[in-house]
Amino acid sequence: MKNLILKFYKLILPTFKILILSYSFVVSAATLSKQNCVIQADNTAVCWGSNEDGQAMPPSGTFLQISTGGSHSCGIRTDKSVACWGLDEEGQSTPPSGNFLQVSTGFWHSCGVRTDNTLVCWGSNDPYWTDKDPYREIKEVKTLGQSDPQKGTFLQISAGGRHTCGVRTDHTVACWGSHLADALNGNGVARPVNSDSQSTPPEGEFLQVVAMKHSSCGIRPDQTVECWGGGLIPSDSYSQAFGGWGGCWLKTDHTVACFSGQDLPQSEKARVPNSTCRCPVPGSNSGCACTTDSSHTFFQPLEMGQTHACGVRSDHTVACWGYGPEGQTFPPQGLIAKSADPACLVYGVHNDTKQTQFFIANINAGPLEIYPRSEGLTDNLQIEALDIDHFNNQLFAASGEGKLYEVRNGAQAVSEVGELGFDKVEALSFHPDRSLWGWAQGTGLFQVERDKDNEFKFPGTVIVPYDGTIKIKDISWNTEGTILYGVENLEQGNRLWSYDQNQGEAKLICEDLMASLTTPINALETHPDNSLIFTFTKNKKLAFGVIDVSHCEITVTGEIATDYNQVKGIAWPDCGKPESVESTPST
Repeated sequence: MKNLILKFYKLILPTFKILILSYSFVVSAATLSKQNCVIQADNTAVCWGSNEDGQAMPPSGTFLQISTGGSHSCGIRTDKSVACWGLDEEGQSTPPSGNFLQVSTGFWHSCGVRTDNTLVCWGSNDPYWTDKDPYREIKEVKTLGQSDPQKGTFLQISAGGRHTCGVRTDHTVACWGSHLADALNGNGVARPVNSDSQSTPPEGEFLQVVAMKHSSCGIRPDQTVECWGGGLIPSDSYSQAFGGWGGCWLKTDHTVACFSGQDLPQSEKARVPNSTCRCPVPGSNSGCACTTDSSHTFFQPLEMGQTHACGVRSDHTVACWGYGPEGQTFPPQGLIAKSADPACLVYGVHNDTKQTQFFIANINAGPLEIYPRSEGLTDNLQIEALDIDHFNNQLFAASGEGKLYEVRNGAQAVSEVGELGFDKVEALSFHPDRSLWGWAQGTGLFQVERDKDNEFKFPGTVIVPYDGTIKIKDISWNTEGTILYGVENLEQGNRLWSYDQNQGEAKLICEDLMASLTTPINALETHPDNSLIFTFTKNKKLAFGVIDVSHCEITVTGEIATDYNQVKGIAWPDCGKPESVESTPST
């Protein structure tokens, strides 16, 4: 029945450009957060903004969809399980097991749509947020039930402040939880519990619903918006909601319209870049409305907090606006959101005598640029090696003294994992079986295996002892895991080694080509087509090239102007589109 309904809407509404997006890149609108999260081109989660409870520090791994709440965030992993992080005082960051289509986080609770389209919620049912909460004036209110979802099957869910709403598979809307737009009226007197508000949706069919702090809104099949419980009701036709009081809305022509109060702090979050604003809203005595011009379009909404909003532009870059004292309006440099278009990025690490700096390069952009990602990392970790586990795009780095670090949150944070057991570590490379291989000068080629829980088994084991002559600078496994390449710097030129794991033998390859590269190669990585990417340093430039190993030819060369040119390692993630869950209206 659900598939028939979706096909029906696709047939009768082609001119409205409905954005029913695969959750391989959808990010749910949040209404109360001070943090933002997005799925970037390699399917990993990146967050920024307030992080006092860890809500802007996502776990490693790849994701299909993310939602941010009050002081916590949740996401659906590519295996369709849910992971949450941040504040967990009410259990809002402790999701149930099982497979999910969509997840939404509220202020103190979270909800999800399972793959059988039933609902489950976790977290607080309590109406009291603080000791001074206005709800405490209403003695008979002991629970609101925002975490007690209705039965039946649903396409989409949205968790708000003290209430939750969802779109059923018949496209009607159900809401539960608080029946109060606010606990007190303007005179500080408690309102009756059954006041008309955000949990009493209108009849009829909807494509999407968003539950906000004190109101709810939905988009009807004709792309018009209807709100209940307060908030400004926008005109025109819309395809998705950002959320927030008043809110921002993605129009069917991909421009954005934002609505908010006239006072300066409130109106700032309505001032979208490259927009024209009107205060008051035409046809109203209050509020502001700002609309972007046709040359500045958006691909999808992201979060809208109490004082800020973010969105993904049509070129898949991220823009934020409003008041962001905790960094919520400053996304990481070079951030590219996941999309249906092919795109990827490359991680790198620069290390000199003064600093360690992780960075990314968007390889689909022109010209190529380096974007620092670990700004604020004041410690010089003496990183000498970098590589990525393609199973879940988990990034790791090693210091010369043998410490292994996990590089988290889109290369914005670093945490120590353990001791490799060797000094003078120069290189890392993950085998397709997820074991970690490395080279330590004076020790040789080593391997770190994993236990049954996929944890590293420290220390590593020496596979090929050092013979006193070879000085490997970096290594990289081919995509099949049959050949391990190693590059060696010489006083004149370079040498490329090929180690056959099955035969346990190493030999020199492409000798003439490598000898012609007189500048020492710093880093080596395998491209998905099994060619080899290499980098070396020029004055304030990062020089790179691509070697076709089968023909011993250099097929690509280039330079990037940057001070981050002392590259110790590069890592190319798996940017293939993960298996997507069934398309549903996004929140």
